[in-house]
Amino acid sequence: MNFEEIKPNKNFIGREYELHQLDEIKQVDEASIIIVYGRRRVGKTELLEQAFRDRHLFKFEGIEGKTQAEQRRYVLKKLADYVGEPLIAKVKSDTWLDVFEAISLYIKEGECTLYFEELQWLADYQKDFITELKHAWDNEWRHNPKLILILCGSSPSFMINQVVHSKALYNRSQYEMALKPFSLAETAEYLSKRSEREIMDAYLTIGGIPEYLKRIKKKSSTFLGLCDNAFRENSFFSSEYERIFISSLANNIHYKKIVDFLSKRRFATRNEIAKYLKLNRGGSLTRLLEDLEECRFIQKYTPFNLHDDSKLARYCVSDAYLQFYFKFIKPIKKRIDQGDYNQNPASALNMETYFKWLGFAFERFCRNNSAIIAKILGFQGIQYKAGAFFNRNADEALPGYQIDLAFDRADNVYTICEIKYLQTKVSLKVIEEMEKKLSLFPSKGKTIQKVLITSEGAQENLINRAYFDKIITLKDLFSHHA
Repeated sequence: MNFEEIKPNKNFIGREYELHQLDEIKQVDEASIIIVYGRRRVGKTELLEQAFRDRHLFKFEGIEGKTQAEQRRYVLKKLADYVGEPLIAKVKSDTWLDVFEAISLYIKEGECTLYFEELQWLADYQKDFITELKHAWDNEWRHNPKLILILCGSSPSFMINQVVHSKALYNRSQYEMALKPFSLAETAEYLSKRSEREIMDAYLTIGGIPEYLKRIKKKSSTFLGLCDNAFRENSFFSSEYERIFISSLANNIHYKKIVDFLSKRRFATRNEIAKYLKLNRGGSLTRLLEDLEECRFIQKYTPFNLHDDSKLARYCVSDAYLQFYFKFIKPIKKRIDQGDYNQNPASALNMETYFKWLGFAFERFCRNNSAIIAKILGFQGIQYKAGAFFNRNADEALPGYQIDLAFDRADNVYTICEIKYLQTKVSLKVIEEMEKKLSLFPSKGKTIQKVLITSEGAQENLINRAYFDKIITLKDLFSHHA
């Protein structure tokens, strides 16, 4: 047989935790199902191929935009190539059961890995694939203790709702893996020759997406790599937006409408989104928002002292690339497509606006990595609640009414963080800003710990004032981020 041949990737970095999990599954003497999902370009395929390249691998990949009948024909043709039996490609298949029966002949015994990639396209977003796979698993495949079945997809909402939560596969030796983007530490390892500031700029702008980082790594600076790939005609980042939605979500115009609406604002409430879409606030909107959250395109956040279902909950675009696309690429997309910036792509990016935007992105980074900040401050062993703080008076036009990160600690302390991502060291002016925020914060008699989180550190006169109990810099964030 001609199994899928995967060469070792000498440049493969990170993913140690995931590789350890997959290695443990390989040692289990029982047929296993591994369900893997994550956004497009996050590195699912590379991880799985490197983890299982030492086994007999049958890999079948869904094709965008094809019907289930066309997908079945492709799978049978691929199987015919693997096993050297051309007649298999001519087998008539009216259902997935026909395809699975053909596969069963070659995975009855021995060490085999059956890998279905881009499952949402193979299944055409329908439940037939999983329903019929259950029959094949129960009656044939599970009897081979050396068989590993991998179901992988770039549509987290489909994979969670139709596969993970499917009654068809419930309690059938399954393992679930939601593959996240690279951590800051993995990004630093990948961009090892860059400064901490450049690495953080890249992380805030395009996130820890391996394929994106690979694009900017080829240039002498993060900035040049970003501009070359964003503002030239037919450039990678200028056209990636449409590809993301095609691979991650079924064709529903409301998904794009929600993301587009949020892209014009720092945040919006559920009521504001419903009003914009002209939808009621019932289950249909809930499903749309949950799907986008599962794809990590948007994020819901609530005042840290209130329940997640609070009416004060806000939604924002959380995917770094999407934030960058909407702010800097979409407004000039026509000019990019006309080649207006081909000679000097860096001229397309207004530096002052970009630096200010990085500041907001850094606030989100700190809020999403509150556990790292608690570790730096030494209270990670204490119970706490963390998140943003805002009240009914908070308004997008008055950012001073929001504290982007606060910790309510069980040791009777509130840790309040002022976050600054600047090109220079923070000046004394920050004290006035912090005092304004504290005046609006209900401290309830608890001790207040004041913390400054900043990219470039603080000016000497601010340090000498000893106003902040702790100043956290990029060096601290990099050294503690695992």
